Amino acid sequence: MNRYLKAAEAPAPERPVTFRAAENPGGFELAELWSDRTAWPVVERTAYDELAELACMSALAKWLTRWQPLAIHGAMLAGAKPAAVALALGGSVDEVDRVWHEWALRQRDFIIGGKPGITADEYQAVAQRFAVLQDLRILGSTSGSATCSR
Repeated sequence: MNRYLKAAEAPAPERPVTFRAAENPGGFELAELWSDRTAWPVVERTAYDELAELACMSALAKWLTRWQPLAIHGAMLAGAKPAAVALALGGSVDEVDRVWHEWALRQRDFIIGGKPGITADEYQAVAQRFAVLQDLRILGSTSGSATCSR
């Protein structure tokens, strides 16, 4: 069975087929659309179906990537160990530190209505946990006997 239809047989567009159009509804709406398997035909797919699914996937991936630093911040403030956050992210502790710091510096300096995106205390609390980890790594590499488990 051919899973593709000719362009003339394609239904009228109802879903966005560009990244820009797909990104407009917002992350939660995209997640709902992506999880609705009835929105994505399995057989007799058209170019429109393929483009709509690609646009939705791409926009959702971008939204989720933007939210990762906020989730890292929340996990660290809630007491999660950096190694556990790295496992949840699917990366290294260094990657978690880098992703969080890039985001946190912007949030700390971003003032709306007289309030920063994150408070100085929040920034310091998380930054200090990463700094302690870095100090342990340096100590372990210079003494030869100290170890740092992640």
